[in-house]
Amino acid sequence: MITVKLFRGETEIRALAPAWRSLTAQLKLKRHFHHVEWYLALAHTLEQHNLTQLQCVTVFSDTDKLVAVFPCRVERVQIGPIPLNAIRLASDHIDAHTARDITIAPDLAETKFFQGFIRYMAEHDPIWDVIELAGIMEDSSAATALKHCPQLPIILTPGGVRGRIEFVSCSDGADPFARLSKGFKQNLRTAHHKLEPTQVTFEVARTPTDLARLLPEFLTVESSGWKGALGTSALTHSATNTFLGQLLHHFGPSGGCEIHVMRYADKPVATLFGITPDHIWYIFRIGYDETHHRASPGHLIIENLLKQNAMDKLFNVLTPYNATPWFNAWKPDRILQISNAYVFRPTSQGMELADRVASIMRGLTQSG
Repeated sequence: MITVKLFRGETEIRALAPAWRSLTAQLKLKRHFHHVEWYLALAHTLEQHNLTQLQCVTVFSDTDKLVAVFPCRVERVQIGPIPLNAIRLASDHIDAHTARDITIAPDLAETKFFQGFIRYMAEHDPIWDVIELAGIMEDSSAATALKHCPQLPIILTPGGVRGRIEFVSCSDGADPFARLSKGFKQNLRTAHHKLEPTQVTFEVARTPTDLARLLPEFLTVESSGWKGALGTSALTHSATNTFLGQLLHHFGPSGGCEIHVMRYADKPVATLFGITPDHIWYIFRIGYDETHHRASPGHLIIENLLKQNAMDKLFNVLTPYNATPWFNAWKPDRILQISNAYVFRPTSQGMELADRVASIMRGLTQSG
């Protein structure tokens, strides 16, 4: 007999953390959004800034062992003329269009467990109209679980910004520089020639002390250009500032976070903020001083990151968990499709609503 429990907010999620870590450790494929540390940082940020509370719907086995976590936020959404009460899979503090997942015991993902979970939610929670699994990659636990839910009304649409996530492989036998185009290699050489080599230095922070020391430089550089002007940099957006600090607090002690700084004549001109557990280097934030844009400092700092990794072998994959045009220059060699799944109640009313929403979505796609 399984038990479903709801954990709300930072304090309750902290109590769940030991069991969540044990569950994550069972996963063969895990990413930053499978770790409770990500959600502790998120829960704190949401509460600090009076944003929609983070909730975690959990499932425990008959031996009181945690077997599934569904981190979510309850939102009112509008699809065409239809307002819906949605339980949305959590992303980050701004609900960015990026990858996310549920955390589920590997032996359950390939069963009808998730279908049973949705039926339970339909029977015990009368409020929701749709469970929105946004940003699920094709190899995710959520995508796997949905393949075993033949009785659920589900709508699938492309997710993320461009419907795909791009990766650069850096593991043994993979040479990311060999894949680069001749034109881009020449662009990198030209960028280097625009700078006096003796004036270029790089620094990496991995320990909590070093991360705290380099964070102000990261914030300043990221805010020096268009992000600062638009108010989207961490220095100008208070919730983002809080979230970064919380990520350092929760991932830093285990070595799961890095800040890279490129300096020219002792002045920081480019920075990277990375989340790095599970041998994946997630480019969470990047910034550069636009007065040096002709020297492409954003690309040079990534080049240095890859060169350093060729020696240290600290990660196997580099990704922004998106498909941004600037990253394409690095010739990603692995692409995963990303989808949004809308799961409706397994009732006649839920199926009718799913049909209506699907029709509206098709119309919006055609008109767009």
